[in-house]
Amino acid sequence: MAILKTNRTGLKEILTVIPENILSELSITTRVDYCTKVLYGKHLFYLLLYGLLKLDKVNQRSLADLFSSPFFRTLFNIEGERRLSHSSLSDRLSVIKVDYFRQIYESIYQFMSNLYSEEEISGFRLQRVDSTVVTETTKKIESGLHCGYTKLSNKKMVKFSVSFDGLFPSSSSMHTEERYASENNSLPEQIYKTVSNNCRKIDGKEDLFIFDRGVCSAEKFCLLSEDKVLFVGRLQYNRSFFVVKDLLDDTVCRDFSDGSVLLEDKIIHLYKKETVLGKSGKEVNKKVRVEKDLRIVIIQPFGKTEKIIFVTNHFLLPAKDIASIYRKRWDIEVFFRFIKQELNFSNFISLNSNGIEVVMYMTLIVAMLIVIYKKLNNVGYQTAKRRIGLDLERLIGAILVIRSGGDLRKVGLDDP
Repeated sequence: MAILKTNRTGLKEILTVIPENILSELSITTRVDYCTKVLYGKHLFYLLLYGLLKLDKVNQRSLADLFSSPFFRTLFNIEGERRLSHSSLSDRLSVIKVDYFRQIYESIYQFMSNLYSEEEISGFRLQRVDSTVVTETTKKIESGLHCGYTKLSNKKMVKFSVSFDGLFPSSSSMHTEERYASENNSLPEQIYKTVSNNCRKIDGKEDLFIFDRGVCSAEKFCLLSEDKVLFVGRLQYNRSFFVVKDLLDDTVCRDFSDGSVLLEDKIIHLYKKETVLGKSGKEVNKKVRVEKDLRIVIIQPFGKTEKIIFVTNHFLLPAKDIASIYRKRWDIEVFFRFIKQELNFSNFISLNSNGIEVVMYMTLIVAMLIVIYKKLNNVGYQTAKRRIGLDLERLIGAILVIRSGGDLRKVGLDDP
């Protein structure tokens, strides 16, 4: 395929991963255009794609103006009605079928994940799982979690949980219900969504999920273990546990190459809190041992005073690999920073829950295109985004020159 063979891959090659026949087929199966006369699903897809790639500030008014642009319409062969009001765009975003964009996103992810395999920890496909939030004033956003220490806070937030495989976001969820404020609810649910969307093994590699201290429930750890979902997480240092077996002996090297020192490697049982009736008849909290084997690896990072406790349900990996796996979690923080700073993900294009979810999938689609461009051209996120914008201009210019009967060589453009 051309996308893998060019010395410098341009936007034209990148766009080939979104076959138009896929968009047309999904338009039929999802019935996204039922009773629609102007802004078809495919047109909205291209409008958001172009806007997120090209505009510095994306909002409904700028997208409505972009829809009538001859450059946008030329690039994507948009015919018919040329005018679109921002209110019409808002109405369409609030009712259009999210499933159309979700399936496009999943189709592109499967295509891209099959093209590129990352060598991380042998035998595993690491899925970093974390959440990020976007806040807005209460008067504007339709629904969301309360933001702040009290429910009287004047802001609400929408929470997005993402699984990231090191290159691409493999699955995502949007949360507006209050119970998802806790990572103990949002992240395990996101893990199970990823498990259901992807095969347990791809190219012989099994999914292993990485998350931070937000997931701390002994019951959630046990549930993941019972369902044979492998994970590496982290515990607070003051967490109490019962030692079942010490895995360290004199044959284990305690010094890591980065200067960290292995302090403990144990099989343990965690405790959970249960409310029971005390002798006085009043309810009291009691620690109850959860008799499900887990493993903790405790290290002393080089030059740091605070010790780190990793928790996992994988009992065979060397302790140094457990620590190395957890360090990979930082990749998702870099990804969140990228989509918030470069793709306007810190702002709401739509204030309706349906529209917000559509934009979430479109942002992740655009992010995948930029990541593929970044990887193939060996550049950074910001450079990839900037060069794609320049490629858009060249591509549109070349199309316009050809359609007007001009000579591309005279204006320094290549064949589009």
